[in-house]
Amino acid sequence: MLVKLHGTSGSGKSTVARHLMSLGLCDPLDNAYQVTILAFNRPIYVLGTYNSQCGGCDTLTAGQQIDLIHHYAQKGHVFYEGLLGSEYYGKLGVASEPYGNRHVFAFLDTPIELCIERVKARRLAKGNAKPLNEENTRNRVRKIETLKRKLYQQGRTVVTIGHHNAGGEVFALFCEGDRA
Repeated sequence: MLVKLHGTSGSGKSTVARHLMSLGLCDPLDNAYQVTILAFNRPIYVLGTYNSQCGGCDTLTAGQQIDLIHHYAQKGHVFYEGLLGSEYYGKLGVASEPYGNRHVFAFLDTPIELCIERVKARRLAKGNAKPLNEENTRNRVRKIETLKRKLYQQGRTVVTIGHHNAGGEVFALFCEGDRA
């Protein structure tokens, strides 16, 4: 099972990744984490880095992400997320095609006002009092929704993840995939 989580800034993507990493023995690797859960047949590989409040694959090139996806998909389940990859299909989408229905495009349903509130709070916590350009975040949501519609039209596996229990819902996807 491979899960790519989509959402705008402040939607909870990195929080879901950290939740997955908290569910078992978590070993840091090069640009990834191996999460071993005793009840699972295979580990979950969480791609990207999570050394700061924000995390994910945004510090990696598309080529690096693709290499990691293919490498770890041979060994277990894969979870990846990033703001930049949430908006477009591109090379990452093409790289997901060989996995068919085993690759899930998951979209967080976090309300935009909550996302903006979280981004503002995160910025203030870092000492950044500069006003947020909310329109950038709103435009990202529109791009993400356009991608979601396109994926549905292509017949790809698309799910909506409720923001109240996002970590649990993503974990449930891996539970289903581990039984397969």
